[in-house]
Amino acid sequence: MPAVQVYERAVPSFAEALAKRGHHIVYRTNEANHCPGCGRSHWYIGRINAECGFCGTAVPLAETYRREASVPVARKRDVVPSADQRHFPRLPTKGRKLKLLIDGAPSNFAIHNISEGGVMGDQVADLVPGAKVHVRFEGGILVPAVVKWVDKGLIGLAFIDSIVLDRTAAASN
Repeated sequence: MPAVQVYERAVPSFAEALAKRGHHIVYRTNEANHCPGCGRSHWYIGRINAECGFCGTAVPLAETYRREASVPVARKRDVVPSADQRHFPRLPTKGRKLKLLIDGAPSNFAIHNISEGGVMGDQVADLVPGAKVHVRFEGGILVPAVVKWVDKGLIGLAFIDSIVLDRTAAASN
């Protein structure tokens, strides 16, 4: 009698699951994953793929995705900002002046109000929305900002990262 080779068959639940989802070979984090090359389930997990620990077959992770970089679309400033659109409440600042660094050159910047997310003040130079500047505070701290709007001699800057303001001092004034 000739030698008969016996192969181990896949568990029926694995085959059923594969038939239900179609032929998409990906590594799913919260499921039992069997290698399409050898059928085993020992994996080395990376950032974008998983590699079988026995045969080296690599499959992509189901949880990863690729996002195309998009260019922000400039919007027209046809509505006046209201308090409803703001993320942080404004603090009035009478007579306070800061330095605005435009391409490294300092300019005096009289501010009208400030919040954790940005500052409004008198327009300086010929800045346009989207321009990147730095705001130098009294202690010499530089905060990067972007020009959000320019209107009627005023300018609105949004800080790249929000800052922390001491609101207790403002409340006592």
